[in-house]
Amino acid sequence: MRISYGSARFLGLIKSGPILKMRTIYIMFGERCMFNCAYCAQAKTSQASEGMLSRIVWPKFEMGEVIKAVERSFEVRRICMQIVSSKVSKDESFDFLKSVRKLKIPISANVRVVSEKEGFEWFERGVERLGIATDVVDEKLYKLYRGGELQKHISLLANIAEKFPTRVTTHVIVGMGETEKQVVEFIQSMHDIGVTVGLFAFTPIKGTRLESHPKPSIHSYRRIQLARYLIEKNLVRAKFFKFSEVGEITDYGFNIERIPNEAFMTSGCPNCTRPYYNEDPGEESYNFFDEVKRTSFVVGKRKV
Repeated sequence: MRISYGSARFLGLIKSGPILKMRTIYIMFGERCMFNCAYCAQAKTSQASEGMLSRIVWPKFEMGEVIKAVERSFEVRRICMQIVSSKVSKDESFDFLKSVRKLKIPISANVRVVSEKEGFEWFERGVERLGIATDVVDEKLYKLYRGGELQKHISLLANIAEKFPTRVTTHVIVGMGETEKQVVEFIQSMHDIGVTVGLFAFTPIKGTRLESHPKPSIHSYRRIQLARYLIEKNLVRAKFFKFSEVGEITDYGFNIERIPNEAFMTSGCPNCTRPYYNEDPGEESYNFFDEVKRTSFVVGKRKV
């Protein structure tokens, strides 16, 4: 199995590098996915290293070694499993779930399930939350970059969420070519069916089909973070937002002067952190995972 470099450092499995404040440990099963998402380092035709996911390095460790390290830590609040769709990843993941049941730590699994039955199986095996990524919210771009039909995927999400309310998460990658309006409307539709939305910023990875695609504007990302927060907290609905002709948020229909820093923290399952998943250390973070250094961002013609 693999574990993210930051998680391995936090658990003491690696001795070099800074120790980041992490409440969730990230692990990965499988290599070289059967699917071929244009932006993913693990895609079938990707030329990126097999030890990478996004811009993060995931070194290999024996399962027992990782479990013992988690047992020694009193700070881990969640284990997040990244499941690459390969021949052995499912069986290995189920072995891991069985082995860590005694730890009583909530576990999330991010899996590309293709049926309700498969989604239900992960809950039966002990995951507390199931992440089923959407990534691309524009229908044409979904087919081009991810493969498949967006509406069919949304129906699958809705059916699983109906059976397991508040226990399904999906992810959106901002900056794939969609408009801010499309992301806001998607977030609202997911909130209405009880699905939590986690936000990522597109990160170009060398060796993938989209290695030359640009990152999203940090200001655009901040606006979408704020929109997600307002919708998730039931402070305002998407229908009250206003947008420009190109789909950019110009007004939230809500007084945003006193929005807490929480709005700009990493979103997803409880205790999600994902440090440096979207950016190199030293850059302004798209998702703050610890202390928030509030920066301004543009809403219409004014900065907040």
